[in-house]
Amino acid sequence: MDAPTLDNSTIGLVEGRKRLSETRNPGLPTLPNYGLKDKSGGNIMPWTPIGQALRATHNQSTETLGSPKVVKFSIYFSRGERLSNEEENGIELNIESGKTADTKKLLFHLAKECGIDYSAFSEMFAIWMISPLLEVQLKSYHRPYECRQGWSTLLERFAKETDIQLFNQDEPILMLRRNASLTCDKEFELLQDHPKCAKYLIYDASEMLLLGRLHLLSLENTIRVAAFLFCLQFGNFDETRHDVAFIRNHIDEILPERTCDSIVATTIFGKAINKKTVQEERLLSEWKNISKIGDKSKKEHDLLMELTQNSSCYGAAWFSAHIEVKRSRASLRNFGHGFAEIEVNVGINDRFLTIVESNSGTLLVHPLEELTWQLEGLQPDQMPYLIVNLSFEEEIKNGNSTTIDISNETTQFLMITGNQTFLIDALLKTMTGRRLDRSSSDSSSSSDSSTSSTKHSRIIESKLDFKNCTAGCNRKLCFAKFKDGKCTEVAGSFKAFYSHGQTL
Repeated sequence: MDAPTLDNSTIGLVEGRKRLSETRNPGLPTLPNYGLKDKSGGNIMPWTPIGQALRATHNQSTETLGSPKVVKFSIYFSRGERLSNEEENGIELNIESGKTADTKKLLFHLAKECGIDYSAFSEMFAIWMISPLLEVQLKSYHRPYECRQGWSTLLERFAKETDIQLFNQDEPILMLRRNASLTCDKEFELLQDHPKCAKYLIYDASEMLLLGRLHLLSLENTIRVAAFLFCLQFGNFDETRHDVAFIRNHIDEILPERTCDSIVATTIFGKAINKKTVQEERLLSEWKNISKIGDKSKKEHDLLMELTQNSSCYGAAWFSAHIEVKRSRASLRNFGHGFAEIEVNVGINDRFLTIVESNSGTLLVHPLEELTWQLEGLQPDQMPYLIVNLSFEEEIKNGNSTTIDISNETTQFLMITGNQTFLIDALLKTMTGRRLDRSSSDSSSSSDSSTSSTKHSRIIESKLDFKNCTAGCNRKLCFAKFKDGKCTEVAGSFKAFYSHGQTL
């Protein structure tokens, strides 16, 4: 998700950054701050990381001879074989002059096929180009055909380092997904007038859940979400068909394998050998209760509210990156702490930045409104990196409090490295810009408590439990910590920037 603009905003971080001591991707060209130009020198589209990488192919007609040709576009709702018993997995569009058709045109035809107002549909959803190596959201002016032609260019710029043979074999598909810049309160505002959108939002959420990208706060939340999905996919609870055996046979269609193991009992010859039958019974009970909720539209709405309230990364766009973590000494010969660079997934929605280690789970959840950052490493011989200023106390006050005590006295910097930091930076700017626009709009409008956007915003902000999100995992991260302007702790690559006792 590339943002519409990339400005040189001053974020209040430490000036005079030094280069990284080791470069892992030499030759990466600098991304200049300009938009694409027309013949007269004027801007014809906003600057974005994706647009800049494809500037050689944008606005160059690929059909210069002969009559316009029809191109068939297959746009998927998920990567599963089928979403339900009655609906196929996507839509095929035959577009005239398809080689020069932009994403806006494809979204218009998709909205028509889905029977949803285009203005709401285009604000709620976007077309993504997705492969095993890279996922990018296409802007309205991007041409999917040209983006496919330039896919190798995008891989070279943004994909994580891998074998060149995998680059050559990589094959992207087009998918309809939730717009990465859509805010949660705007989503529920649109759903009031366009409830048909809920079905496609749930398709996207189910995909994220199966991919392990939608992390819920507790096992109880997970069971309730699974019960909603069982009800929507297999119908209301039927005692003659839906039992523990049914749950065990189909739960892997609903939840990722790791989550299934926390709910489903281990069996030998069909008999459970551990105590997880309690969780299976809870899932059946929830399914019974949800079956009593109104019609299908009401169930869909309640499921989306459940996801929004109980996940820090609902609707997040995800990026591959690296951070450094502390690791305990491995032997008596290795005193103190060492540092290891690990691969992580960075999720960003309108509320939180979430960092998840692939193998061990969530490392950090941090509110965007308490976050500042700066993109660095733009020289050709550097790996790009973000310096993220978290500036909050780790300890949660008052025992069961659901808020984190914010202190202006302590500053913590975290380093995120990787080719996709360009995309992370762009989406952070988009989301913080949306939040500022929303705040300005709320302050200029009347304070009517019945306004749907502010009502849902309050619900969302109050229900998310920070204590369960963080759970002390951020203690493993390598921070540079400052108190009253003086460096009190420095670890990993930050030692190339700061020293203990250094003053800002």
